[in-house]
Amino acid sequence: MKKVKNGLSYFHSQIIRNEGNVESLEIQYGDIDFQLPFGLMTENLSIEIQTSGTDQHVRISSESVSSQLKGFPSGAMKMEARNISLRSGQESKPLLSNQFKIRDIEVHFIDYEVYVSILNPDQSMRRACKHLAELLDRGGTTSRLKMQGIIHFQFGKGLILPQRFFTQVNGNLTRIVLNRDDLNFVAPKFADRLSEGDLDLVANHPLKAPRLLEIRKDTEEKSRELRWALKSFPEDVYRHVLWSYLLTKEYGSEFAQVVTNSHELGSYNTEEEIGKDRQNNLVGIAYAVSNVPEGKLLEKIKSDPRIHF
Repeated sequence: MKKVKNGLSYFHSQIIRNEGNVESLEIQYGDIDFQLPFGLMTENLSIEIQTSGTDQHVRISSESVSSQLKGFPSGAMKMEARNISLRSGQESKPLLSNQFKIRDIEVHFIDYEVYVSILNPDQSMRRACKHLAELLDRGGTTSRLKMQGIIHFQFGKGLILPQRFFTQVNGNLTRIVLNRDDLNFVAPKFADRLSEGDLDLVANHPLKAPRLLEIRKDTEEKSRELRWALKSFPEDVYRHVLWSYLLTKEYGSEFAQVVTNSHELGSYNTEEEIGKDRQNNLVGIAYAVSNVPEGKLLEKIKSDPRIHF
């Protein structure tokens, strides 16, 4: 049990990007059936995890779980689970951490394969937790994984909406992808200038979806407020600079550039307009990297020769 807690503590620290430990772990399950040559199966599995760091209480349940080791003492471990539920044990807290804004997850099935060694269970647990952390951080993993289900995201204040998801293989990477019909329904509530490129990017980064849309909404609202308050306000320029600035503050310059470039895919702008927007996005990224205060952006824009009006 200690080794399992150590592995989960590693996973938890990867999620919150800080020190975190599993303080308590309770596991209950039904009868265990042995499957030849090296397999186990159980039903009605339930796990309760209490962590430090973000003070999370996570409840996990599954109708059935099975595992099969292909080789002994080491080899590929194939794991299958059906009808899995992940929920927060605290109503006031989202699942996992505040960054992801996930209220709960319902997974119809998971088929997962990972290399393990019973002689080194710590390393095996860390490998599996690394794959899970990849999913949270990048939305994709190099492991063999198939899954399908529903994520309940918290969008804005108190608005919780279901989004169907599934896995999709692209080269050697397996990604979690949001159902586009669900996303097309939710996205217009947050922004009215979403291009096909915007929607594709959000769909391919589902765990970042709520925050990406919130940043877009914040940008639109702040730009409109200044437009009404100021004469000769360069709204389009400011909107692009602020958007890329906020994205960089949240995710770093590399991902911010991916997001802003995706916006131009499928847009109806001319090549000249696209070039201008991309240049202004780069300036916004540079402002964030150099720690320019948000309140100084408009002043900087008016005098910066790099800005394209």
